[in-house]
Amino acid sequence: MARGKHHPPRPKPAGSEGMLIAGDLKKDRGWTETHIKTFLPEPDKLARNPFSRKAAPMKLYALDRVLQVEATPEFQKAKEASRTRQIAARERALAKKKEAVAVAEALPLRIDPEPWPVVQQKAIEHFNGRLKRSQSPASMKTVKHRLDRLTVNYLRHQQTSYETELRAFKGVVGVGEAYLVVRRRILDLIAETYPALAEECERQKFDEAELPEGVEL
Repeated sequence: MARGKHHPPRPKPAGSEGMLIAGDLKKDRGWTETHIKTFLPEPDKLARNPFSRKAAPMKLYALDRVLQVEATPEFQKAKEASRTRQIAARERALAKKKEAVAVAEALPLRIDPEPWPVVQQKAIEHFNGRLKRSQSPASMKTVKHRLDRLTVNYLRHQQTSYETELRAFKGVVGVGEAYLVVRRRILDLIAETYPALAEECERQKFDEAELPEGVEL
């Protein structure tokens, strides 16, 4: 499998021509760790690790030997069984993600509306209280697009049930997808409650969401 410009060739030890490392077997040829232990229990050669002199020697496998193993019925059967398990695992994960998204779509979200001037002032105070060195303080004279952005951010995190609802998904498969659903629904709720922020809410839907620590899509 050719590796594109975003995936430069993996560094190989000196004298490894015609040899493959475990990463080659797994990423380029579909092997698993179990396949390697079963069908190539011993490497053909050991070589110094090009990443670190202190690291353990790298195991090298002769391409000719690998091709011979791959041609055997035993390997083909093991590879197909592995592929079947992987597909089943992906299908189970997908089903769980769909369940999490369905729950996120049905969650009762709320916002506690306040007078518009009060909301803006609270948003400014909240922003200035968390000011970073590279940021300048906000005020009622701040340009509209910046004031709208910090107000929406304040409402998302301080004036809605946003954080509480997300805690319900901790450790659940599909939490990343559920997070995005809740985020979108909160933005819609803010826009409905404060029409002046509708444009900013719509814009934030297309921002790359910062997922909570440990959460992945």
